[in-house]
Amino acid sequence: MIFDRNISRRSFTIGSIAAAGAGMAAISLTSCSSGNRPTTGEPQVVTDSSLMVNVLDGDYEYTDKTLASSAAWLLPLGTLLFHGGGCTWAAAMLTPESVSHINTLGVLSLASGNLSTVKEEPTQGATYTYFDVRCSDTVMAWIEINYIDRSWVLFGQGLSNGTLTGSPVKLDEGDADWEPPRITAWQDSIIWQKTPLSTGSKSGESSHCYIWTLGSDEGVDIWESHGRFATTPRVSENLLTITPRVHEDEGVYYGLTALDLTTEEFDQVDQLVMPSRVSPLDAEYLNGTFAFSVEASYDGAGNLGNMGSYFGVAGGPFTYVRREPLSQITGNGSTYLVKSQSSHLIIDTEAQTYGALYSPDRSIQYGDFPATEGLSSQVLTFATVRSASGVPEGVQARVFQL
Repeated sequence: MIFDRNISRRSFTIGSIAAAGAGMAAISLTSCSSGNRPTTGEPQVVTDSSLMVNVLDGDYEYTDKTLASSAAWLLPLGTLLFHGGGCTWAAAMLTPESVSHINTLGVLSLASGNLSTVKEEPTQGATYTYFDVRCSDTVMAWIEINYIDRSWVLFGQGLSNGTLTGSPVKLDEGDADWEPPRITAWQDSIIWQKTPLSTGSKSGESSHCYIWTLGSDEGVDIWESHGRFATTPRVSENLLTITPRVHEDEGVYYGLTALDLTTEEFDQVDQLVMPSRVSPLDAEYLNGTFAFSVEASYDGAGNLGNMGSYFGVAGGPFTYVRREPLSQITGNGSTYLVKSQSSHLIIDTEAQTYGALYSPDRSIQYGDFPATEGLSSQVLTFATVRSASGVPEGVQARVFQL
């Protein structure tokens, strides 16, 4: 996702929007100005080994300390969980045993473990099914998709004490030429990225990152990227991290970019430009540093072109975890969880130690995955667990205090 300093000030209304359900509204989208956005930095081609701190190769000390769960619940098989840092509710995608619903939307209370369904029927009707969902404690976002023609619609709605309030609002829509958006929720706002399909007739169109606040008639175009965003939008506290294309006249460069959501113009707080062609898998801005990952190795890109997870800002040094990245990084203070195959690595950047948090049955195939994004003192994970005969029987959700 790249930081574009020349966001147009045009506004537009999403075309062909029709109300689908009583009281459902549609919003228009407007552009913001460029705000406090300094010149894009130089690509970080790191060849100096002194700038790399290797967690698993001797620079950190291994410890057998782990984390004990403060709560654990067995949920129905197929449940997927999504938790925003600091929230008391997690969004859930459910797969009920019903011929009338392929999946439904729900929420999980991290206080009680209560899992409830909040929406069964897609707003768009029986030809659509649920594709993705996120929530904060006050708003829920979800995507409905028609797999026959690959059209999709993004909705937002209020959420209070685990119950939907008001009416659904259609935020965006697209056909087969547009990928279903990547979404997140923050406080009473929904953030999403709209990106053209790389092989469709709209492949030359720009990508956009939008934000909509509950009760507003308009969403705001935060960023226009003249190319595809590399990662999903992530929020940690009040900072949004996106990875748009930068240095677009010089080649393919992605800029990890942290924006302050509390400022009127979404001011840029920090940016780290990756080496040429290196596309990050995920990125967040945690405790004043970028926590990001790369899922492949790139020749000639320096140390930041190696597969693994990293902590650092432009100029270095960079803390490096030499493991295949599988999910977002989450943490609190100087402690971070980095997902590996059968466990999470518990990394303490202050004490310079690392340990392991294993999945409930140490299964490589079925989990354990972090549901939480951003800084959070309470981290939620979920894993498919098996019976004594080895058959998957449910999803184990666990809460840990960091």
